[in-house]
Amino acid sequence: MEDKEIRYVGIDLAKRTFVARVEYPDDTKAEAEVFQGKTDKIGVEKLISQLRRTDRVGMECCAYAFHLAKELIRKVGCEVFVLNAGQLVIIYKSTKKTDLEDAAKIAWLLKRFPVEELPVVMLPTEQEEHRRAMVSELSFKKRLRNRLINRLHSLFTRVGITGLEKKDLRTQDARIEKVKLLNGYTLSEALRISDELKLLEDHIEILEHEIKNDLKTEPLVKNLLSVPGVGIVTAMAFLAHVGDGSRFVRGRQVSHFVGMTPRIDNSGETVRLGNITKRGCTAIRSIIVQSAWAAVHSRTPNKFQDKYLELAPRRGKGRAIVAVARRMLEIMWLVTVRQELYNQTAQLDLERKLLRLGLKERKKKIMEPAA
Repeated sequence: MEDKEIRYVGIDLAKRTFVARVEYPDDTKAEAEVFQGKTDKIGVEKLISQLRRTDRVGMECCAYAFHLAKELIRKVGCEVFVLNAGQLVIIYKSTKKTDLEDAAKIAWLLKRFPVEELPVVMLPTEQEEHRRAMVSELSFKKRLRNRLINRLHSLFTRVGITGLEKKDLRTQDARIEKVKLLNGYTLSEALRISDELKLLEDHIEILEHEIKNDLKTEPLVKNLLSVPGVGIVTAMAFLAHVGDGSRFVRGRQVSHFVGMTPRIDNSGETVRLGNITKRGCTAIRSIIVQSAWAAVHSRTPNKFQDKYLELAPRRGKGRAIVAVARRMLEIMWLVTVRQELYNQTAQLDLERKLLRLGLKERKKKIMEPAA
């Protein structure tokens, strides 16, 4: 393909609208071409009609960007690059910030940089999209469940029942028993919250069942579960966003992708490491930190506990657990690409996880023969 045939198209996406800016290789166009419209079906079809198969298109990563990119590849056949928003410094440090300016800068990047130097985000497969949707919904419903439990607990505090703990409201049977302590409007509100919690918990159970069924056919799940602290949801989140790990060369790249690498401040010969960037996959980052706490509090001794106990006194508990989570993430990548179990796994813990997943049958007790 000759370079003169290529147009460089930057697209800035909003919730309901888009703006596209076209750059030409020879800069001979006096007026830049601009396409804009809505992100509905009619607007996207209009955009598709204005693009060519030889175009090189770029857009910032967002939930809608993956869908639009696949549509353009399928219907136009052009090159489409979804770019990591956190690495587009030229856009975020700009003093002139409009949709058209953002689109122009993306087109400028496509024109001046070779593809291998662009911060490209891989398009997810259909299986990865399905898994991401399940993990996202489950995470949202669990957060909502916690908020409702907090709300229900506050009702008891409001009427002077302060001896009750949130863990006493974790199950539906316990809630039914405890709300008998209330009366009047507070009782009515508590019953409504209990009904909402019951519905949420039913949905959570359905989602967890679907995740288990999906993982039963996944050959890499056993390797991931062999890592201390890693459970079924963590394994699914990793597979949904990282996949088989083949697109990463080393574990540090996975940490960077998730946003768990420290900010670096260079000044002369001084190098300072700051807090983690938090520019990356939020879904994995929140789940992996929870898994790190599970590993640290595990009854079975493991290396993550040793690392936490070493770092916590001098770095603080927060930074220590983030360091453990980052190490855990990199080990998960390692056992995935090597397709082997974690070499320090506790066999009994792994068997329990496989039992919960349904990949191992519970051993039947041998009955003593009657005398």
